[in-house]
Amino acid sequence: LLFFSHHGDMGFDALLNVSARSEHKQYATIFAMIFLPHLLLQLSGFAFLLPSKRHPDGNRIWPQYRWEALLFCARCLTLSFIAWRRKVNDWKLDDGSCSIIPAAFCVVLTMIVADQIAKSYGTEKSRTIRDLTAPQWSQYLMSSAQFHATAHCILVSNTLSVQIAALTVVQLSAFGMTMRRKGFISQKEGVLLYALVLLMGMVVIFDDLRRRSIIHMALCLGNSTAVLRMYLGMNKYIMWSGLVAIISFLLRKGMLSDDAFFNSLPLLNYA
Repeated sequence: LLFFSHHGDMGFDALLNVSARSEHKQYATIFAMIFLPHLLLQLSGFAFLLPSKRHPDGNRIWPQYRWEALLFCARCLTLSFIAWRRKVNDWKLDDGSCSIIPAAFCVVLTMIVADQIAKSYGTEKSRTIRDLTAPQWSQYLMSSAQFHATAHCILVSNTLSVQIAALTVVQLSAFGMTMRRKGFISQKEGVLLYALVLLMGMVVIFDDLRRRSIIHMALCLGNSTAVLRMYLGMNKYIMWSGLVAIISFLLRKGMLSDDAFFNSLPLLNYA
């Protein structure tokens, strides 16, 4: 329920709305209370020995995943910092719209580093979901959720609840894999747990988009990226760069809302 508090920052508005002179202490306090434990927990995983190869069922932690989880944890921390700076310093363009460039840079840089991690382990790309032993329809839904989550990272707001939820997804996913490795849950139960964790993250994302009145536009953009990548095989860097260009255009034209976005599409107006 904390993720759906009225203000979206789970009570941390009080920390963010004090005088600007103490803004660095504000973020230090939030970091120590919320994000540092997540980071330390992620780093503690490197103390354990793991098999060098991924288990055939795909639902157990392996070395490559451990680095990727740390990377996405770092992405959440960076995006939370961007959200905080937006709220404290009011990062905006001349026309009053928030710039998406810092968040977009963070997203693309994460993709580049993730690809380098995969190459260091002898694979061309990360296949966390595709190599998971699970029904194809569930793999499709999980992959689709990743596209929507990435699109929302580019559309990052000035609330912290989404990034805290994303950190929770990373940690609970690793916890489920540990439970699977220990034999406490079956493969089906592990896949179900992972799906439920992703669903929780998506519910928090959609709640944030609904509050900002851009949920239908975000769904349209997220579904478009999923189709372009999964069905048409478009290069992900070209695709996400194109999405950044589209969102930047919509921002500058004042069309980053459901009504303005769909009113700008002649085909939908005709329908």
